[in-house]
Amino acid sequence: MILLTGATGLVGSHVLYSLTLKGHRVRATKRKTSNLKQVEALFRYYRKDDASDLLDKVEWVEADLADYFGIEDALDGVTHVVHAAAKVSFNPGEADRMLEVNASGTANLVNACISKGVEKLVYVSSISSLGRHPDGKEVDENVEWQPDDNRSAYSHSKFRAEMEVWRASKEGLPVIIVNPSVIIGPIDWKRSSGRLFYSVQKGMPFYTTGVTGFVDVRDVAESIVLLLNSDVVNERFILNGENLSFKDFFSKVAHALGKRAPFVKATPWMAEIGWRLNHILCILAGKAPAITKDTARAAHNKSFYSAGKFSRKFNFSFQPIDDAIENTVEWYNTTQSKN
Repeated sequence: MILLTGATGLVGSHVLYSLTLKGHRVRATKRKTSNLKQVEALFRYYRKDDASDLLDKVEWVEADLADYFGIEDALDGVTHVVHAAAKVSFNPGEADRMLEVNASGTANLVNACISKGVEKLVYVSSISSLGRHPDGKEVDENVEWQPDDNRSAYSHSKFRAEMEVWRASKEGLPVIIVNPSVIIGPIDWKRSSGRLFYSVQKGMPFYTTGVTGFVDVRDVAESIVLLLNSDVVNERFILNGENLSFKDFFSKVAHALGKRAPFVKATPWMAEIGWRLNHILCILAGKAPAITKDTARAAHNKSFYSAGKFSRKFNFSFQPIDDAIENTVEWYNTTQSKN
């Protein structure tokens, strides 16, 4: 029996699909406010004929990472855990909430796993918890995270969560940490990486020359299942398909959507003015900021990531990001036509 947290999110829903497709028994956590319709829609997008059969294999349970005893109950009879639940935000106002969910919540989960004798935990982290190469070299699993003023609250929370996972490994829990780059795939375009598509769809004239890694969510899910079923423990793996500039990525998305590609270069000083102006306007309007200091500065960072360790270990080839973009746009067009 596999317990999956975060099953309604982008990564979690795809892991859920992959596990059920392979015949695994899965107990998936959800909150009282969780909307399962998006999970059902995703299953039907990939498997029109037998989506219901796969969904019937899922045992849904209500569980909150803040409730230790509730997590212990959810782990009854569980042998393996995939921890994909997380609070993702680049709004500084949600820093405490991210620490509560990502760090403290992970601590509760791994403690419960130790108590219940779980055989293996796979934790879905992020490249944001890795170090950087100032000289532009590719970041691999050996580049250590260093706190500095440019680190986002989200980065801090994921790093703290990783420390809880490594601590649990020292206490006898076999673990794996995966660090995906920017994950591209079917999701509500008002959430997570879906916002990148939403921005281009609405018409986004600006681009930056920053560079980061991108990965297809289907590759992330497949990699997690491979690791879950392997004998590998107490290791970290970067999951990355391609390193692209934001200009190139947004141009690819624009092409897939039939929209004009961004054509105005946003310089660092423009970004600094932009996030400050947006902050003021959002305070006056009582809305969450669309651009923050973290996102504005990240858009100009140039970071390259290597997934060579995972590719060599499992003879795994990551899909081109063009395929991930096409899949995301096709999913959007399919779901929109049914609404």
